[in-house]
Amino acid sequence: MEPNEFVDKLLAETSLDAIEFASDVERILAEQVIFLREHVRALQQGSVLGGHDLIRQLYERLRDKDGQIESLRDEVGFLRQQLSAAAG
Repeated sequence: MEPNEFVDKLLAETSLDAIEFASDVERILAEQVIFLREHVRALQQGSVLGGHDLIRQLYERLRDKDGQIESLRDEVGFLRQQLSAAAG
Protein backbone atom coordinates (compact mmCIF):
# COMPACT_ATOMS: atom_id res chain seq x y z
CA MET A 1 0.00 0.00 0.00
CA GLU A 2 1.41 3.38 -0.98
CA PRO A 3 1.58 6.18 1.58
CA ASN A 4 -1.18 8.22 -0.08
CA GLU A 5 -3.53 5.23 -0.14
CA PHE A 6 -2.86 4.63 3.52
CA VAL A 7 -3.62 8.26 4.41
CA ASP A 8 -6.79 8.24 2.28
CA LYS A 9 -7.97 5.03 3.95
CA LEU A 10 -7.12 6.39 7.40
CA LEU A 11 -8.97 9.66 6.74
CA ALA A 12 -12.03 7.80 5.42
CA GLU A 13 -12.24 5.74 8.61
CA THR A 14 -11.61 8.66 10.97
CA SER A 15 -14.15 11.24 12.07
CA LEU A 16 -13.53 14.97 11.77
CA ASP A 17 -13.62 15.26 15.57
CA ALA A 18 -10.87 12.67 15.90
CA ILE A 19 -8.75 14.50 13.32
CA GLU A 20 -9.27 17.81 15.13
CA PHE A 21 -8.43 16.15 18.44
CA ALA A 22 -5.24 14.64 16.97
CA SER A 23 -4.31 18.06 15.55
CA ASP A 24 -4.85 19.67 18.95
CA VAL A 25 -2.76 17.00 20.65
CA GLU A 26 -0.02 17.43 18.06
CA ARG A 27 -0.03 21.21 18.58
CA ILE A 28 0.10 20.85 22.36
CA LEU A 29 2.95 18.35 22.11
CA ALA A 30 4.85 20.65 19.75
CA GLU A 31 4.43 23.53 22.22
CA GLN A 32 5.66 21.31 25.04
CA VAL A 33 8.69 20.29 23.01
CA ILE A 34 9.50 23.96 22.36
CA PHE A 35 9.06 24.77 26.05
CA LEU A 36 11.24 21.84 27.12
CA ARG A 37 13.97 22.73 24.63
CA GLU A 38 14.04 26.30 25.98
CA HIS A 39 14.08 24.96 29.53
CA VAL A 40 16.97 22.59 28.74
CA ARG A 41 18.84 25.44 27.03
CA ALA A 42 18.36 27.64 30.11
CA LEU A 43 19.54 24.85 32.41
CA GLN A 44 22.60 24.24 30.24
CA GLN A 45 23.41 27.94 30.25
CA GLY A 46 22.95 28.05 34.02
CA SER A 47 25.21 25.05 34.52
CA VAL A 48 27.86 26.59 32.27
CA LEU A 49 27.72 29.86 34.20
CA GLY A 50 27.66 27.93 37.47
CA GLY A 51 30.65 25.97 36.21
CA HIS A 52 32.50 29.21 35.56
CA ASP A 53 31.67 30.38 39.08
CA LEU A 54 32.89 27.08 40.51
CA ILE A 55 36.12 27.31 38.51
CA ARG A 56 36.63 30.88 39.74
CA GLN A 57 36.11 29.75 43.33
CA LEU A 58 38.57 26.89 42.87
CA TYR A 59 41.21 29.25 41.50
CA GLU A 60 40.65 31.55 44.49
CA ARG A 61 41.16 28.59 46.84
CA LEU A 62 44.31 27.61 44.94
CA ARG A 63 45.68 31.15 45.33
CA ASP A 64 44.87 30.99 49.04
CA LYS A 65 46.61 27.61 49.37
CA ASP A 66 49.62 28.92 47.43
CA GLY A 67 49.82 31.82 49.89
CA GLN A 68 49.66 29.40 52.82
CA ILE A 69 52.41 27.25 51.27
CA GLU A 70 54.62 30.31 50.77
CA SER A 71 54.01 31.38 54.37
CA LEU A 72 54.92 27.91 55.65
CA ARG A 73 58.10 27.90 53.54
CA ASP A 74 59.08 31.23 55.04
CA GLU A 75 58.43 29.90 58.54
CA VAL A 76 60.44 26.73 57.87
CA GLY A 77 63.31 28.86 56.56
CA PHE A 78 63.17 31.03 59.66
CA LEU A 79 63.15 27.98 61.97
CA ARG A 80 66.11 26.45 60.12
CA GLN A 81 68.04 29.68 60.63
CA GLN A 82 67.16 29.61 64.32
CA LEU A 83 68.29 25.99 64.62
CA SER A 84 71.51 26.71 62.74
CA ALA A 85 72.24 29.70 64.98
CA ALA A 86 71.50 27.70 68.14
CA ALA A 87 73.66 24.78 66.98
CA GLY A 88 76.53 26.96 65.94
